[in-house]
Amino acid sequence: MAAAPIPLFRREAIEHQRARDLKADVMALDPRSTSWGFYLLSAGMLVAALFLVLGRLNEYATGPAFVDLDGQTTLTANLSGLVTEVRVTPGDKVEAGTILVRFHAADEGAEFEAASKEFESQLAKLLLRPDDPATREALVSLRSRRELARTRLEQRTLRAPHRGIVGDVRVRPGQVLEPGMRVLELQQARSAATVIALLPGRYRPMLRPGDKLRFELDGFQRRAHELTVSRVGDQIVGPTEAARYLGRDLADAFSISGPVVLVQASLPRTSFQVDGEQYVVTSGMRGKAEAIVRNEPIAYAFVPTLKQWVERVRPLEWLSSGVAKLGGGDGS
Repeated sequence: MAAAPIPLFRREAIEHQRARDLKADVMALDPRSTSWGFYLLSAGMLVAALFLVLGRLNEYATGPAFVDLDGQTTLTANLSGLVTEVRVTPGDKVEAGTILVRFHAADEGAEFEAASKEFESQLAKLLLRPDDPATREALVSLRSRRELARTRLEQRTLRAPHRGIVGDVRVRPGQVLEPGMRVLELQQARSAATVIALLPGRYRPMLRPGDKLRFELDGFQRRAHELTVSRVGDQIVGPTEAARYLGRDLADAFSISGPVVLVQASLPRTSFQVDGEQYVVTSGMRGKAEAIVRNEPIAYAFVPTLKQWVERVRPLEWLSSGVAKLGGGDGS
């Protein structure tokens, strides 16, 4: 015969619980607290909705930039040679034709002196014998030789092409130069400054003149310049071509890893003020530039299909046309 099953609870415990005669009431809530909670929840949802619709999400095209002073002339060496004399220093004011730098010209000077002496000798013979055809032919040949020697001697002297102020002087006596190397900078008295930015090439379709460009100079991050784009490059160039555009001096200062587009913006002034101190902008100053290429509501980031729907339906135009129709009907 099977044994009787053992109950989970003792009979005494069950009877004790029944004897307590417990009563349960429904939870009582204060109507005022629920109404305030509903209002707060509704206000929070409304603020969140307004933030998603009215808030803007910006995308920036960021890249290195530098300052280029307009009206600045870079004088380079036309021929290889040894610098023998530097007649100017930075800050000197010079007139057009002023001798700036002299190069070693012993051979050219000797050739010019020999040609001049021989020309004068033949000229004296011609004065004694005006009807001598051989002397006339020799004199014509010597005149060409002397002018060629004068031109070569003049090429060993660097003169100021226009009036201006001497900027950086890159040479010193005893230095050997190669063709194309920079000798010095000549700046006009009054000039404007241009910021040239190297922005990623993928943003070229989104950039156009009139866009805002934010420029911060290295060492003056607290002083940002708000500029307007004046020109956007027509082509996207690679790192090698961009380095060639920057030149030998600036190419080493920038790290270009991909295709870029050149963007220009004008600085309103050639000086700026930070903490009460006045600073002058000089050519070659580096910094960082960024331009806004996309400005969209935050809701597009959470619901990407919403942008397609807005572009297709155009609810604002539909709403404005509806309001205009209602206004016309009331007027009639």
